[in-house]
Amino acid sequence: MEGMTLLADVALIGGGPAGSAAGRLLASWGHSVVLLSRTSRQPALAESLPPSCVKLFDEIGVRAVVDRAGFIRATGNTVQWAASDRERRVEMFGRAGLGYQVSRDKFDELLLDGAQAAGASVERDVSVRDAEREGDVWRVQFDRPSGPDTIRARWILDCSGRAGVIARRGWRRTDSHARTIAIAGIWDRAGAWALEDATHTFVESYANGWAWSIPVSESRRFVTVMLDPRVTSVPGRSELDTAYAAELAQAPALRALVEGATMAGAPWACDATAYSAERVAGDNALLVGDAASFVDPLSSFGVKKALASAWLAAITVHSALIDPTATDPAVELFTARELAMAEHLRQGAAALARDAAGAHETPFWSARADVDPARTSDEWDVDALRTDVRVHAAFEELKRRPALRLGTADAVRFVQRPVVRGHRIALEEHLAAPMAPNGVRYCRNVDLVVLARLAPRFEQVPDLYEAYNRAAAPAPLPDFLGALSTLVGFGMLTLA
Repeated sequence: MEGMTLLADVALIGGGPAGSAAGRLLASWGHSVVLLSRTSRQPALAESLPPSCVKLFDEIGVRAVVDRAGFIRATGNTVQWAASDRERRVEMFGRAGLGYQVSRDKFDELLLDGAQAAGASVERDVSVRDAEREGDVWRVQFDRPSGPDTIRARWILDCSGRAGVIARRGWRRTDSHARTIAIAGIWDRAGAWALEDATHTFVESYANGWAWSIPVSESRRFVTVMLDPRVTSVPGRSELDTAYAAELAQAPALRALVEGATMAGAPWACDATAYSAERVAGDNALLVGDAASFVDPLSSFGVKKALASAWLAAITVHSALIDPTATDPAVELFTARELAMAEHLRQGAAALARDAAGAHETPFWSARADVDPARTSDEWDVDALRTDVRVHAAFEELKRRPALRLGTADAVRFVQRPVVRGHRIALEEHLAAPMAPNGVRYCRNVDLVVLARLAPRFEQVPDLYEAYNRAAAPAPLPDFLGALSTLVGFGMLTLA
């Protein structure tokens, strides 16, 4: 017999980092949350988390428990990429801080416990059968070990990763013809590992794939090889150890690293093919984290992407629940940010693939290097702006002028667009122009709306800078000059 139907504000499908983070936040903000978590059928992987995850841990409220968990704190990465056997690069995080080397089973359980401690109702070891929209609510059917049950919720967040309970209903697309299979093994060594820094993730490219190794203790490292089954055949499970050894043989640095170490158990394989979504929101449903998109692991930001997606998804739903009129702008912002984040990581992975393709002229790397151009986004790439000839020309012209006569270009409009303020989505003014048709608010943390309104009032840059710092959060002079030069260079401010 089917169990009792429950009603909640939010149902979350998936108990990985995205589901647990969103569940913790929503429950801590007073919403009734049911989190449906399925026990993984795959062995746990290890993952490397960059120092920038610390800010997300603080936002989600789990930094203390993560820091107490005893994960290795990484000082950087060691890379042998598109290089000869003797060439490797040690990349230190430096002032960025320390990263984390985590075993996903332990890390995921910490976050799931955190969601439950915040008040979320966590259903462990369940399998979602179906989710249907019925009027104004979602009806989610799932199986417990004791039998079937149902929950009804005003909002549903699909955090089910590659399974994509909602995402597979025509929301998702495959990015390219390239496929990726990950084959992972666990290695133990009694003595020290032969690395410049034993806390580092080690990454190596080779002709038909790439491999990486992450430490989870002083004696244990995970070593994973990434291959394309259309280039390299993948045998059945009984012969997987042979294929794994053959791949490691092509990665001389990692092969040397594990020489003399012992593999704990047999290797295992999982799908790591990239995909993205045509849409990530609709009918009070959001695709969060890997449910929305899975970028090539070359990007190395999988967990961070999941946490960032969950944070914004929670703010989106919270805003809609406490103020239904905020639903549309909140969903608009979530959609724009989610798609932009996936696109940024996709282009980053392609850039690394192009580097490897320069040294390894093989189908594996050419397929990953040949990606579509970046899709249009209103997010300005600060690194690109630093080398933009229009911005540089505007900066030189601003220096040359003894006095300024700045005006707002005719094509510029001040429009209302959603932004995050605290735990809510609010509408605030943005600048819209041909260079940013949907509106832009900040560049180098400088408020462009404030700057554009103040600029016509002053003839000297020092006076404009002083006035800006009185009207908005103070900005370093280089950032202020960069933002001003960008507005002039892009024709959003005219210089008579």
